[in-house]
Amino acid sequence: MAEYLTNTTDLTKVASAIREKGGTSDLLVYPDGFVTAIQAIQTGTELKIVVSVTSGATVTATKGSKVVSGTSVNGTCTLTVSEAGTWSVKATHNGQTSNTKSVTFTDSYDVTLAFVSPTLNDNDWAKIREVSDKGDGANYWSIGDRKAVTLNGTVGQLSLSNYTTYAFIIGFNHNAELEGQNRIHFQLGKTALSGGTDVALCDGYYGSNDSINGFEMNHSNGSWGGWKSSHMRTEICGTSLTSYSGTILAVIPAALRAALKPVTKYTDNTGGGGSPTASYVTATTDYFFPLSEYEVLGTSTHSNGYERDKQVQYSYYSAGNSKIKYNHGAISTAISYWTRSPSVNADACFMVVMGNGASLNYKADISSGFAPGFCV
Repeated sequence: MAEYLTNTTDLTKVASAIREKGGTSDLLVYPDGFVTAIQAIQTGTELKIVVSVTSGATVTATKGSKVVSGTSVNGTCTLTVSEAGTWSVKATHNGQTSNTKSVTFTDSYDVTLAFVSPTLNDNDWAKIREVSDKGDGANYWSIGDRKAVTLNGTVGQLSLSNYTTYAFIIGFNHNAELEGQNRIHFQLGKTALSGGTDVALCDGYYGSNDSINGFEMNHSNGSWGGWKSSHMRTEICGTSLTSYSGTILAVIPAALRAALKPVTKYTDNTGGGGSPTASYVTATTDYFFPLSEYEVLGTSTHSNGYERDKQVQYSYYSAGNSKIKYNHGAISTAISYWTRSPSVNADACFMVVMGNGASLNYKADISSGFAPGFCV
């Protein structure tokens, strides 16, 4: 067998690398010192027992049926064991057996484990937010799953006292490249945890233009300024988590408000009717928002068709679920409800989804149903 010669310079480089990796400054004598030092280097999260014993001794560690053995070199034997706990260690050499030592590993890591219920309603909003933060919502829940929301207080002209509705999932990471990653999109609301009726909130002025601060898109009959400048956005949905009196943010539970995520929505923010124009479709940052005509229906019949370039129909509706909603206070009555899309056919109008599930131009100062979306 061929022999290879080396030199002090090369050995010093190797020894320096071993000391650096092993976190030691000890003098290493070639070759046994190199071997011992390399064996002593810990990697990853391996658990090691380093035993000082006569060179040549066989060292054995046992834990139940698990057995690990090694041989002492230069007075040291390093054993890598597979798990924490208490190991019994002994050595044999030239027919002699050492005393037995018990070695207990207590290495620990700080970690919090919590169960996620596959029933959406059994999780609190903080847990739902935690799952959403990881982008894991679809691994636990499905489109259409529901979570109870109890509303208290006044939104616009509608006073609510312990009114429980159910928010339902309409999309996971919906249009995430434009609207934001790791979001579960919900809409209000339904009347029951299972089955039930799709509802929109209606105030006492529904169908009339007598409302002041009610569920109308604008106080005056016009769509100028589009969704961005509308009364519905600024005074009913709210745009701030610190100042929200009179908005839907004021009547939702504090736990839900703490779990909300802002979402970037693209809409015609110019309005005023006229020919569809791509530059009119711009971004807003929202917490609550009516869905657009396209997000519900998958078509743009009378809204700016360029909204489609920045929007996606929600999975709940593309799956074929009903677009019809009913009055939350009279659930046998199908109603119209607002979308945030201005009409391009009439400068006074935004689009609603009617009681038959089709869209229609609707004058901006008439009170209609309110079925907002939000993200956690």
